[in-house]
Parts: sequence; structure tokens; C-alpha cells
Amino acid sequence: MEPKLPLKIASIILASAVLCSGCQSLVPKAQGLTAVHWIAQRYQRQDQIEVQWKTQSFSFLLYQQQNGQQLEMLALSLTGQQLFKLSFDGQRVKVEQHIEQMKLLPFEYVARDLLYATYPDFAALQEGQVFAEQKNAEQTIYIQQHPVLRIVQQNQAIELNNLQVPYQMFISPVSNTLENDGDSHDPR
Repeated sequence: MEPKLPLKIASIILASAVLCSGCQSLVPKAQGLTAVHWIAQRYQRQDQIEVQWKTQSFSFLLYQQQNGQQLEMLALSLTGQQLFKLSFDGQRVKVEQHIEQMKLLPFEYVARDLLYATYPDFAALQEGQVFAEQKNAEQTIYIQQHPVLRIVQQNQAIELNNLQVPYQMFISPVSNTLENDGDSHDPR
């Protein structure tokens, strides 16, 4: 049986506080986020995200859409409540909306991790500060020579492990039902 919404929000608050407390000691700006070679394009992706930290977990739906320079990310609870909306222009993350319980969530780090796991060749858009080591289906992202993320491509999912906090995200693609003008794009 699926937990009721208040329990989910409590889990989100706990996970947010934990994620944020892990990031407090880091440089305020997420390293490895600025994409020097960011280009305007059309891109869409929908995923169900499950976040696990220690014994806590929560799930949400994530919609990513880029039309031109701006990539927007919209997160919804599984019951349809909007959790957050942010945009990324290749240089910085701008939080446009979020629920009160997520005010302490380190959105730059969440966006960075999701971009490395889901955006096509995001590591290649960095200049000098990021190294991606590929071994079979596993990729380790090094930022300033420190391992930061481990991304494992599975059959129908992506497992993302943040090696600094640590926490895990399991990213499962959802069929693309976003409206478009007939121009489809496979997000890889």
C-alpha cells in the first residue's frame, strides 16, 4: 500500500534536510554544473525518480524539456502535486517554484546529478574540470579529480549514486506523453 501524501512529504523533508546538510560543507555553487559548450536544442525526457538515503525513500515524476537555451525541470509527486520547477541555461540553476517543505533542498546539486545521469553527453560539455571514466555499463564522474557520482546504466533504468552525500537515485524512463509539434526526439 502506498503511503499517504503527508508521509511522503515528511520523507521529502527528511531527505531534503539530509541532502542539504551533506552539501552545507561544500562550495555553495555546485561544481561541474556550468556547461561551457551548452547549445540550444529541442530535448524532452520523462522519468520516475526514486531517491533513497539510508532507510528513507521517496518517489516523484520528473519532466525535462529544453526548447532553445533553457532546460526546464518539473517535479511532481506521484499524486500530481507540483514539488518544484527549475530552469537551467547552461550556466546556472534558477528555482522558479517549490513547495515550502523543499526550501532547503540543494537544487543545484540535484539538477547537476540528474543532468549527468540523463542529459545526453553532459560530461562532454564541461571544460577541464570533469573527467568521466567509463567501465562497461558504469560511469564514474570525477570533478576536480574527486569521484562525485557513479552512474550505472541498467536495462530500463539508471542507478545514480552520489558519492559525497551519499544517496541513490533510481531513474526509470516514462513513456513520452508530453505534447509537441510533431517533432519527436529520442533522449537516449
